[in-house]
Amino acid sequence: MKQITILGLSAILIALSFGVSAKDDKKKGAGELGAFPGGLIYSLPRTGIRIFTEATQEKFFHGPYYEYAQKYLGIKNVSTTDGESWKITDLKFETFGAPDPSEVHKANGSIASMLSLSDDGVLLGINCSVKADNAKTYSTVFTPSVDLPKEIWSELSMHSFLEEKDSTKHAGDKVKSFEEKAAEAALDILKLRKRKALILASKYDKLPPDGKAYQVMVDELTKIIGDYESLFIGKSFKATHNYVFEVIPDAKSNKPLVAFRFSPSSGVLSESNVSGKPIMLEIDPNLDLSRNSEQKIAASPGETSTNGLVYRTPGSVVARLLSGSDVLAQAHLAMAQFGVVAPFPDGLITGEYVIELYPVTGAIRRVGN
Repeated sequence: MKQITILGLSAILIALSFGVSAKDDKKKGAGELGAFPGGLIYSLPRTGIRIFTEATQEKFFHGPYYEYAQKYLGIKNVSTTDGESWKITDLKFETFGAPDPSEVHKANGSIASMLSLSDDGVLLGINCSVKADNAKTYSTVFTPSVDLPKEIWSELSMHSFLEEKDSTKHAGDKVKSFEEKAAEAALDILKLRKRKALILASKYDKLPPDGKAYQVMVDELTKIIGDYESLFIGKSFKATHNYVFEVIPDAKSNKPLVAFRFSPSSGVLSESNVSGKPIMLEIDPNLDLSRNSEQKIAASPGETSTNGLVYRTPGSVVARLLSGSDVLAQAHLAMAQFGVVAPFPDGLITGEYVIELYPVTGAIRRVGN
């Protein structure tokens, strides 16, 4: 009997302990949590613009027979000098968030224990666990170059083209002049063009039995003709380079900013390299949206907020990249610093609601239970 009594008491104690544990594990509301003297510091985000830039570089070498291009091939206006040129071929925008030094706040009282912050102190959520994506890091190299072959004009077996005089091919004491070699090369080009035309017209009795071999033969003839023609018209080598620039506009001054610099002869340059023309980032905010937002957040009679928690209603802007007066790229973007800051009402910060915020704009993403 005594053993039964002891077992009964043990069961009651275990049940009570589980009840206490369950009660302790239950999420407490903001009013049930202890006070935190001094509160918790957090910041709202401001929105930056990441500019992805693609540029094509071309290095050109004039042909050694350039002065005979029109005489023997009928090609006019060939280049007589070497050169390098650059062209911007693509521009894209992407927004990112960063702490706004002008919007640093303190959460008061027990509500501080309910905040979720990013690793740089930006408010991400209330009464929920929110993880921000890891910040991306980009690097830009400003000294790229085209990969060039060891020899611009590789050896062409039919003739010794690039020698002023050819002592290996002569009759008696006569040697070929540079122009004679150009004329000989031009004649070979015309023969190769004719051969290609006959193949395409299927004028030869014996052609490769399958289409693949036929295409290989045509492609090889095209390459050989191109190699010979480059001796007259020149040869170019191209490369594509990619850059990333980050700019954070200031809503107070709203002045155009230098995103990067560009030179048609030197390519994409850093903001500080004044040898290039500035590519400006211009921001055109939607002023009607910000004015209406300011009117709506004005406190109604009797409304108060003492918790120290605020969020942003982002502004809408048009971002443009300009080269002088020419618009290179344009996009509509939501940007935190061009909107307004509004307080969370105390009735929403009771521990009963889950609130998530956008890390780039500081706007409310979701309110739920």
